[in-house]
Amino acid sequence: LDRVGVMSPMGELVPINRLVEYKREQSPQAIRRINGKNVVSITGQISGENMLAIQREVRQLVDAFQLPRGYNVEFGDEFREIQDNISSFVTTLLLAIILIYLVMGALFESYVLPLSILTSVPLAFIGVYWALYLSDTSWDIIAFIGVILMAGIVVNNGIVIVDYINRLRKRGFTRFDAIMSAGRDRFRPVFMTALTTILGCVPLAIGSGGGVGGGHIAFNSLGWALIGGLTTGTVLTLFIVPLFYTFIDDIRFWFRDYWSNVASIGNGRSRG
Repeated sequence: LDRVGVMSPMGELVPINRLVEYKREQSPQAIRRINGKNVVSITGQISGENMLAIQREVRQLVDAFQLPRGYNVEFGDEFREIQDNISSFVTTLLLAIILIYLVMGALFESYVLPLSILTSVPLAFIGVYWALYLSDTSWDIIAFIGVILMAGIVVNNGIVIVDYINRLRKRGFTRFDAIMSAGRDRFRPVFMTALTTILGCVPLAIGSGGGVGGGHIAFNSLGWALIGGLTTGTVLTLFIVPLFYTFIDDIRFWFRDYWSNVASIGNGRSRG
């Protein structure tokens, strides 16, 4: 560099050391470029399995670090795969709830009453969250699968109660008496059904997992998700489902009376 010269406006060669100051510094052995930008990859090994918590902590560290102008941080394939899995999980769960709703609508011959049963699904998520939190179990793909399975299982108790309420009302019971009788008469089968399923998930929750060909898959999160969701969903089903059944039934009768009045008014005007 001492021998390098640059052309001045006067047409003379000027040594570069008279124009700038330079010194020796360390530089990377290779320059990696992606989409025309210089890239530096930072990798690390983790000791835990909760990738969501690790991703959240890494984001907090990145947000607290002041990057120079023109620099940015992008997460790798594993973190992007987590976001894709969460999006796929939400889509799959919504599709499962829609299919459950359509099946119940066809069986009950009503597309309004199944809404009272589906109220137990979001309430069961409370138990899933606390079960995983108290057991210090990570949210992973296996836990997401457990939530989807829980959505299909937890509605069974609501179906038993609502179906029995409809049967009693067809026999001449009032709505209040039918709801009280259904809660009293169906408490034992609902409790036994939920308890047997919960106890069947205990080995999954406390087991260490297993694998084939040297691989290891832990099903703890699946077991805890089912246990927490079924426990909360069963307890709340005995109270929330009859309550929403009453609300939805009132709304259904209100709309029926409203359209009947509209039709009668229209018929009266046409005759006049």
